[in-house]
Amino acid sequence: MINQPIVIRHLTAFYGPNIYRPQPGVVLRVSAPADYSDQLRAAIKGGALAIGLVIAHLYVVAQAHHDDVQISAFFTTGEPEIGVELCRYVVDGLNAQLRRDETWNADEPLMALRDRRQAQALPVQALQLIANARHRDIPATIFPDRSILLGQGERSWIITYDELRATPDLQPPWQHLGRIPIIAITGEQYRSQAIAEQATRHQGVILDNANRSTVIQALRDPTCQALIVGFDTDSLLREGLPFDQCDLAIITDRQGQRPPTASDDDEWLRALGLPMLCSTSPALINLSDPNLHPLLNYAPHGVIGWSPGTDHR
Repeated sequence: MINQPIVIRHLTAFYGPNIYRPQPGVVLRVSAPADYSDQLRAAIKGGALAIGLVIAHLYVVAQAHHDDVQISAFFTTGEPEIGVELCRYVVDGLNAQLRRDETWNADEPLMALRDRRQAQALPVQALQLIANARHRDIPATIFPDRSILLGQGERSWIITYDELRATPDLQPPWQHLGRIPIIAITGEQYRSQAIAEQATRHQGVILDNANRSTVIQALRDPTCQALIVGFDTDSLLREGLPFDQCDLAIITDRQGQRPPTASDDDEWLRALGLPMLCSTSPALINLSDPNLHPLLNYAPHGVIGWSPGTDHR
């Protein structure tokens, strides 16, 4: 009999770029009385196959931690919400095996999850619409009600699921759709200063301490001409980025308390640097903060020094 069952410590769905991969995905962290990483890996693969969920880049690692073992799993998937529920099922199943619980029904919840995935699947018309948008470099955001946002802000267009089903050959105003300028800012101590600087240069929506929900709300606002967003660091760890590209990333500092979702300082730093990986221009980084120096080699378009108290015009 296992006295310590496998316990989920962290489980989240990423709908965009995250600290693990540029694609949507799922991260699972559990504590266990022993290393069950092989069983966890096999169960995730088998469960995904059974319900028809396409996953990739699956990795599972285990690390001894005090009196137990911490196991982390990550995989990419276009349906992260279903991926989260698959992980719950997998952990329940492993616990039932460890406890030799013969009353646990493995098939019923798995088939229910398969049916749910099939019911939530987008129609072919929606998939074609999204593919056409990506071909034009127009971002597409899918909402829980299966409505689709094409473009951003004043260059966006929304179609509901019912509208798409009623008019399958409906054509978006492609010439009107596109991206708006986005400036993404991370840090704690000097983040508000960087936001204020950018607000003097850009007319648009200004957000601070933002998460995915508040950013998406701004991006679907047809009056939004540009977006200046200061991120709550923990939201980046829990949700990833709500967009795939920004025009400028500013990383002001790694100060204050480590976010609660970060398992270590490395994850904290990776979350701060996440917008930098999606920026189309050199990142502005506070070089006076030595905690940020490990990011310098990963800026895809290089780095420009940023200093608190300086007018960066």
